[in-house]
Amino acid sequence: MKRLFLMECRKITRSVLYWLYLAALVVTVMQNYETTVENELGQTDNPASVFYIAENGVYAENTDPLGEDTEHRMMMEATKRLMENYRSNSYEYYPFGYVKRKKLSEKEQAAVLSYLKELTGLEESGIIGTEENRDAEDIQISGGGAFVLNPGQGGTFGNGQFIAEPEDWEYVENQSGLSQSKENPGSGFEIQVPFDRFKEIMDCVNNLIGRNSYFSRTMLSMYYCPNDLQDTPITEQQHREFYEKDHVTGAFARYFCDSISLIVLCLPAFVMIDLLLKDKRCRMNPLLYPRTESSAKIIITRFGAVSCMIMLPVLILPVKSLLTLVLYCRNRGIPVNRFAFAAYIFAWIFPTVLLIVSIALFVTVLTENYSAVLLSGAIWLFCRPSVDKLAGGNYGLFDLIVRHNTLKGYGRMMENMHMLILNRVLVSATALLFVGFTIIVYDAKRKGGIRFERRKFFHNHSRKHSHAL
Repeated sequence: MKRLFLMECRKITRSVLYWLYLAALVVTVMQNYETTVENELGQTDNPASVFYIAENGVYAENTDPLGEDTEHRMMMEATKRLMENYRSNSYEYYPFGYVKRKKLSEKEQAAVLSYLKELTGLEESGIIGTEENRDAEDIQISGGGAFVLNPGQGGTFGNGQFIAEPEDWEYVENQSGLSQSKENPGSGFEIQVPFDRFKEIMDCVNNLIGRNSYFSRTMLSMYYCPNDLQDTPITEQQHREFYEKDHVTGAFARYFCDSISLIVLCLPAFVMIDLLLKDKRCRMNPLLYPRTESSAKIIITRFGAVSCMIMLPVLILPVKSLLTLVLYCRNRGIPVNRFAFAAYIFAWIFPTVLLIVSIALFVTVLTENYSAVLLSGAIWLFCRPSVDKLAGGNYGLFDLIVRHNTLKGYGRMMENMHMLILNRVLVSATALLFVGFTIIVYDAKRKGGIRFERRKFFHNHSRKHSHAL
């Protein structure tokens, strides 16, 4: 079995798709992870860095996830963003996890305008002129005053372009006459609706734009509610979790696994598919099936060889950052977990690799064609976790990959550890189940219970030829 395993590994190293997988993995790590370690070590004096150690032992306080201040800030900033989108008629949304821009119809634009009027209490001219109002604050002159354009001033051409005449501008000494609220200097308006109505309006706007637009509740929460994705000063709890629970390397190990999660959700399948179909292209199947080796041994060996070759670079790539972190901690007398990367990789990445490879193995053995490629693409497209799971700690039983796109959040992960364990066990068990099904199908084909398409073609062709004679 060892000889067969090594033979399969050598075949994998000669696969172009394996090297493409390796290249994609390296590029992803360099872009999404490698600079993180350097950046964090370069700003240890920044209160927002996980490495920050306060001299007086005082850290930022935990904030209310959705207090009045957060609600007000969310309403103001989201309304400003909606104004900008309305003026340019360009709205961002994330239908499949990547950004797209959408242009609304005249009817939809009219609906957005009505919502803006309700939110701000302004007329259309004031809404269109909001950006110019903000720009006017920067036109400072001698004497400490400024020329400003109050809401309602100016007008529009027939094509909708904003225009302001010289007499529409007003000089304000020390900006004392600017039309704005004390809480929101420079905004030029105040929200006219309660928070519940604001959420209803944002839901309607989101339905007009599309799935996961900037104005969806998920995206608004990510942008404005306090969470670990924001670059804010760390709290004492986050400080203790990083140094006492994660022992520094645990946080970076989670972040590393997150950075490569979308790669292992799809590309390992291509390596398995190429390995299996290479034998068919070389007409090796008729030679392999009569062999005395058991079906279980052949399938398990191939499955193990692909899984090991997929995991090998995943284990090697974070070695540089691990050594950097260990050296940093040793020089400062900080306890460090040297095995964090290996532990997280085998717990978070390995089960996903097993499942993706096993599905590709089963479908390819069953069909003997490239159907598994389409299936792998569909899995990658539809089985990615939603954006609300980026901060980690929010795990579903059927999630194929685990997301944790932050160096913080150890406590939240531990609070939901039971669901994470159930998820990883279920994914691993499903992978082994597919391997078992593959052995049954493969053994049936070897015994002639399931014929190859090529054999069936030649068999039918021979019968037709004999009838013709």
